[in-house]
Amino acid sequence: MLASLASAAAAPIRIGNRDMMLSPLSDRDFDELSLWYQGRVLRIARASLDDSSTPAEREETMKAAYAYASQIDFLSEFRGVGLMAEKEVLAQFMWRLLRNGQQKGQKFTLDDARQLVKSGEPLGDAIDAWHLVQFGKSPDASGSVDATEGPGKNDESDPPAPGP
Repeated sequence: MLASLASAAAAPIRIGNRDMMLSPLSDRDFDELSLWYQGRVLRIARASLDDSSTPAEREETMKAAYAYASQIDFLSEFRGVGLMAEKEVLAQFMWRLLRNGQQKGQKFTLDDARQLVKSGEPLGDAIDAWHLVQFGKSPDASGSVDATEGPGKNDESDPPAPGP
């Protein structure tokens, strides 16, 4: 295993015909993804309302959307509902993985990520590499991350078991 994968440092990866560096996501990255996804839920709820919607329907729709959005945690949603099947979600995720650590003068933009996803390039290896740099192991067969894993989680942060 590459030392960078074991240490959660950026790791080299080849995607298509590009050699890139994949970085683990920080707590801030997960927060940004959560906020972006919450906003997406609210935008979809607003778009579902048309001119014929009554004020009561509008209020009920937006109240439900805000209640759902306020509870969204991207890592939990990522594990639970297969968000990566949605192209824009995958593009946002890949952009955050690849935007840092590129060689000087080589930038990776959100538009680059959208093009990458649109191209149909298989990204399973990139997701597996992310699991290694983020959590120190590959995902299980279902592709999920153990509930005890996540940003800021490691064995040293757990308090010691109480003694007899």
